[in-house]
Amino acid sequence: MKILIIAIMCLSMSDLRAQTETQVLNSETINVDGYVKEKPATDGELESLQTEIQKQKEETVLNNQKAKSYQELSKSVEKLSETTEEYLLEKKAAQAEIANYNLKVKCLNAETPGPECDKFVRRR
Repeated sequence: MKILIIAIMCLSMSDLRAQTETQVLNSETINVDGYVKEKPATDGELESLQTEIQKQKEETVLNNQKAKSYQELSKSVEKLSETTEEYLLEKKAAQAEIANYNLKVKCLNAETPGPECDKFVRRR
């Protein structure tokens, strides 16, 4: 490790710059035997067809995901509808009970209760 650091320090900045400028990244596939794999023959039409096929495959996957999401949303809306209906019925029942209680308290406090208080106040 020390030798490597010393060797790097010995190189001048111009040598380092020259090395980095001449290095080229080669992205071609290399076979196990060390030879570069040749690209198959192709043309623009074939590549456009392959691109279109790939796009359609991706679109198919997206459409399947969307369909599943819509099914899930539909089930969720159904559950929401049921719970909302239950909530509204319970709310109406509670409001009716509260109104009945308030009427009872009003009738019990009144000195001269009206006919709506007959079920709460015993007439003497």
